Amino acid sequence: MDSFKPFDEIMCVDKQHLFLQKMGGKEIDLPSHYSILAAIQLHSNVPQIIRGQFNIARNMALYSYFFYSLGSEVQLKACNVIEHALRIKANRPELMLRQLLTLANEKNWLSDSCFRHLEGTEQKRGCCKSLERVLPHLRNESAHGVPPLVWDCIGHIERCADLVNQLFPRPPKSSQR
Repeated sequence: MDSFKPFDEIMCVDKQHLFLQKMGGKEIDLPSHYSILAAIQLHSNVPQIIRGQFNIARNMALYSYFFYSLGSEVQLKACNVIEHALRIKANRPELMLRQLLTLANEKNWLSDSCFRHLEGTEQKRGCCKSLERVLPHLRNESAHGVPPLVWDCIGHIERCADLVNQLFPRPPKSSQR
């Protein structure tokens, strides 16, 4: 069970990160944690409301350095950002996440090659197709009281950015932010 963090430890890395590090996880330090998150961005043609919600998710991921348990909330927030972006793209507010992902695959809005964790793979649409099943399941577990053990919430931010950036046309290189 999480406890309320003592005042003198507020600005310290969460002890759970240190425990996971000892168990073979990657080393975490605040400057590199910040730099990694700062580099993950949505392009300027993504609607402002989505970029704002995405930045909330990035800030939550940043603060997970101090409070590890925010990682599972980052996963939920990333799913919510994806669902909102899909609703805007589809202009179908009545559809649920699974239906929106199915529609995105049917309309070829998503490609495995645009996900950084799949770079160099031969898959064309296998991962995107599996999102129809996996993403609603992850979101529902998080939303309904089964908090997952999240080893790396940065991965959720990356996959969220990779998916959302595919939904909206990229601006010309000179105007990209």
